Parts: sequence; C-alpha cells; structure tokens
Amino acid sequence: MKKNFIRIIALVLAFTMLIGTFAGCSGETEVNRPVAVTSKTDLKDVSFVFTYGELKEILPGDKLATLYENFNKKLDDREVELSYYELVSKYGSEDYFEDILALITEEEWAQFTGNQQEVLDYFNGLINDIKVNKTAFVSYDEAFWINHGDGVVFKSVDGVELPDQDKFRAAFRLYADMALENIDSFLMNSEEIVEKGADLTDIIYPIGEKNASTLTLADLYTDKETNTYPIYTSVVPTLVYDLDEKGNNAEDEEGEYIFVPSELYRTICMVVKPEEASVKKAFTVREKDGIMEQFKAAESYMKLNSFEIAFTPCKITAGINAVTDEMAYATYEKNMIITANITFAGALADYGTVVVEFPCTSSITYNFGWSVTE
Repeated sequence: MKKNFIRIIALVLAFTMLIGTFAGCSGETEVNRPVAVTSKTDLKDVSFVFTYGELKEILPGDKLATLYENFNKKLDDREVELSYYELVSKYGSEDYFEDILALITEEEWAQFTGNQQEVLDYFNGLINDIKVNKTAFVSYDEAFWINHGDGVVFKSVDGVELPDQDKFRAAFRLYADMALENIDSFLMNSEEIVEKGADLTDIIYPIGEKNASTLTLADLYTDKETNTYPIYTSVVPTLVYDLDEKGNNAEDEEGEYIFVPSELYRTICMVVKPEEASVKKAFTVREKDGIMEQFKAAESYMKLNSFEIAFTPCKITAGINAVTDEMAYATYEKNMIITANITFAGALADYGTVVVEFPCTSSITYNFGWSVTE
C-alpha cells in the first residue's frame, strides 16, 4: 500500500512538472496584442458618417476602393466615418468635393458650433507654452512666393485694366524671379536645432512678442457661410490589426478584421480674418521693410515706386500628438495682395508706368521636438 502511495505521488509530481513545462513554453509564445491608445484631450472632433451607397454615386472607383479597403463586404448600407480634416485633405481640391459636402446635414454641421472656443483655447495653450516656457526643441523654415497666373492683374495709373495681360504677366514674372533670386538671405531658416530652454521671443511668431498667439474667436472664420473653413480639429488614427489568442488577425462576428489605434495624430486648422489687427495676433508683419525691398534688386527692368499690402484670409495649421498633447509642427500661411506702382525700364521702357496687383504668400513652419521619457 505504501509503495502504491509513493507511486501515485511520483506520478502527480511528474504530471505537475509536465504542466509546468508546457506553461513555460506557452509563456515564451504568448501573443502580444496591440493596446489601443486614447486622446489625452477630448475636443469633440467633428466627423461625419457616409454610406457606401451614397459615396459610390460621387467618388471615382479608385478613391472609393481605397476608402473601403478594410472591409470585405461592400454593401450599400456599409458606413464609414470621415473627419472634416480627412474630407479636406483627401478631396478638397477635387471637383466632386462640393457634392460630398452636400451629403452633410445641417444637424451634422452644427457640430462645429460646439467646440470652436475649446479648440482655440487648446491651440493657444500649447503654442504659448512652447514659446513662453521653452518646453520643446525648435527648427523652422520660411518661404515666400508669388502666385503667378490670372491673379496677377495690370492696370493703368488711373485704375483701368490694361489689354494684353499675358504680355505684362510674362514681363513681370521675369522681373519677380530676378528680384526674389536671393530671397533666402532675408527669410528665417534654422541651420541648427534651437535647444529646449532657449529664448524663443525672436523665433516664434509674432517676432518680438512674449506670447505666440492672442487670437480670439472674433479674429477667426468660424462658419461655413464664409466660403472658408471653420476652425476644425480632427484626430486620425494609425490602425493596426488586433490579434486573437493564437496570434492571427482578429475578426468580428461578421468576419471583418478588427483594428485598434496605435497612434493618434491631431490636426487643427484655423483661418484668420484679413484685418491687420487680427493677423498681428499670431503672425509677424514685416514685408514693408523687408521682402518688398528685394524688388529693388531688379530695377534695371522695373522700378518699384510705391506699394500697398492687403491681407487675404491667412491660415494656421498645427499637427499634434493627441496621446501626449505635444505639438509636432505649426505652419503659418500669410496670404497677401500687393498693389505696386512700377515703372518699366531698359528694354521694357515702352511699357511706361503701370499698377500691378499680385497675390503672394509668406509661409513659415516650426517643427517641435520633445524629450523621450523612459
């Protein structure tokens, strides 16, 4: 009896060791399922739901296929959610963009009215924290260009539009290209990264000011009736396949793959009204004693007698890590119409003195880096 008892104990121990061995093996092959991340700050992002049936009447086949590529079954009632940013970035320059917007109900558009102040406060807080508290590494690049084409208009000194606009535009383009040949020497461009903790007063717009933005809602377009964009913020996720307990791509009850967000990237866009008082709350205005002086370099072709600058809607776009609320970049697009009185010279002297109106853009992008914490 004692021998049988000992034999039973031995078998139990052997079986226990065998289980432990398999347990150790399963630990080595344990499936590492992706963990979904969430936004640190909820800004009530504006998004819209469309069906496959609606969009197949508007979008070309290749665009539609890309939009629904994560679905095995493309039924007419299959829904897809798109943020306003995604709509603008994917289709904003397409002829059918207005047809897509027409699918959005007034009730859906009303989402914009609920988060405008919150989004502005969020942007102001992040960019001001960087400038005032010097919390990030900074690099920056500025550009200036003239939007050639039909937007360039020549008039007599009495304000009458001149004939042969194409002839004048060709001459002006030659003049402008020569004048702006060395524009980089005037623009702000960083050759080295500005270290965290450095004074950013004369680096981040507005130059010379303590804060980066004092914008209020009154300075911005906030509704769609303006034919510009309201303030909008959208979080676009980086999606990865969820895994089942065997390490295969997980599927839902309908056999569709399950995705989880591994990264969340927020984009904020706002359009500043063209009044100089509003523009100065976030932008540096220095063309009158800077960029336009570059045109004197080409006075052998045209002499700049005088000029005036008027702003058109200016845009600020910021990219943010939505999981950490760390701003990755901010781009400031300052759009202007310059009205200049010029006198042609040299081989172009027969053109005499005219007035030219031309659109141009000054753009600067700040890139921000953050310390990696273990």
